[in-house]
Amino acid sequence: MLRTRTSRSTPKILLLATVAALVAVTPVTADARPRSDALPPPAQVAPTPTDPLVIVVSLRRQRLTVFNRNGHVVDSPISSGTSEFPTPTGVFSVIGKEVEHESNIYEGAAMPFMQRLTWTGTAMHAGNLPGYPASHGCIRLPYAFSERLFGMTQINTRVIVTREDVAPQPITHANLFTPPAVAPSDGEPMATVVSSRVASLAGVSPAIAAPVPLGPNQLPLTPQAKARFAETAKLLDAIKQAERNRNDVWDKVKAANRTLSLARMELNSLQVTASDADAEAAKARKSKLAGEAQLAAIMRKAESARSAEALASLAKAEDAAEARLLDLSEKYDAALETAANLKTGLPALKAKMETADAARRALDDDLRKVNLALRDSQSAHQLAKRDDFRYMKPVSVFVSRKTQRLYVRQGFEPVLEVPVTIADPDQPLGTHVFTAMGVKDGGAALHWSVVSLGQPARVEDARRGRNNPGDQRTLGSSKALDRIQFPAEALAVITERVKPGSSLVVTDEGTSQYFGNGTDFAVAAR
Repeated sequence: MLRTRTSRSTPKILLLATVAALVAVTPVTADARPRSDALPPPAQVAPTPTDPLVIVVSLRRQRLTVFNRNGHVVDSPISSGTSEFPTPTGVFSVIGKEVEHESNIYEGAAMPFMQRLTWTGTAMHAGNLPGYPASHGCIRLPYAFSERLFGMTQINTRVIVTREDVAPQPITHANLFTPPAVAPSDGEPMATVVSSRVASLAGVSPAIAAPVPLGPNQLPLTPQAKARFAETAKLLDAIKQAERNRNDVWDKVKAANRTLSLARMELNSLQVTASDADAEAAKARKSKLAGEAQLAAIMRKAESARSAEALASLAKAEDAAEARLLDLSEKYDAALETAANLKTGLPALKAKMETADAARRALDDDLRKVNLALRDSQSAHQLAKRDDFRYMKPVSVFVSRKTQRLYVRQGFEPVLEVPVTIADPDQPLGTHVFTAMGVKDGGAALHWSVVSLGQPARVEDARRGRNNPGDQRTLGSSKALDRIQFPAEALAVITERVKPGSSLVVTDEGTSQYFGNGTDFAVAAR
């Protein structure tokens, strides 16, 4: 049994090479894998991994049975929950798959080939089968069968858990949804077109995205789908334009940075030169002051000289000092002039640098805008890709007599919710699960089956092909459909999106406690 959404990452597995091995098996323990020669031959051709399936779990029989459009495919014994930890009954879907999973509440108990049915702890997985209910609420399966069932199912595969025996029955009814008519020239597979229109969608390489013939369970691309994918392609064009705009601004930013850098270097160079000139002027002034002091000292000595020889010597020294002082004064004046001349260029260079800096800063707003536009276009494209991928999924429709509303989901997310008109709303409808099991008439229609809870249908009859679209066992479901008037708005949305694997649940009840984010419609069975 599972309790949280936290689990180990899922490794990739290869699909089984031989689909003929999808057959009924006998009980085994979790640690004892059955021999291949112990498996009986299949009753019919096994389904491909793309076939829509309906899985029915009978708690009374302790049996799981897989059905496709042709009826019974394979069945297996199970071990369900005990009376203390019962397995919930109702309508569920596979909402998560992991090849290797460990319980995070039961001391890391291994749950190989886990297929989650609820986020609150119910799943199908390989485990011990003692021959009676023994799990903590999960549906244990034989190891070999669990592995094979894992390869057959897809996210969204319907799983119906009941106490009694039920089996899908073929049904035709005017109120069951039909794909829109598409001209033969538009008959390109939806999955192919999506992968070619939307880069990296679902990991499909563009190299294999060329048009190919429609498969047995594929529908042609509708004009609405073409328009949708064209809009996604336009978002790619918007990203490219946003990248060009961003690059243009970046080029301007780089040019402005270069201009600012050169202006700053020029100003710095002049400031250094002017500083050096000031230093030279200060040095020349110091030398001039020293020369003046020397001359003054000679003149003081001359005033106190007593001999002609001393006066003559001092006069000669005075002439030399005056000549030297004159030279120092000229050098000092030249240094002052040089420093002054250099400083006259500083204001212009400062103004030039400030102008370059302002021009660079003015681009910051443009850069912010183009970066924001690029992020917005990338985000819009990611959302569109996600929506396109969801658009490819089967659509689920839920009609509740309790709420008198119709709900549409696709890819486990809500699409539409509208009121619905139900004739004789005080009279019960029952609970009926209709599933589109495949295409027919070249994609102009769908094969539908129905499981009516509370109206047992013998599994043996389904296994032997004794299921008839006009069978009395479908009468209750047909009468329920007769009473529903689907709103035109809902029909437009559903018809556009319906495809094999899509479902319609009609019930007297609302959704169960297991319905919520990341699930398909879940209904409790009484």
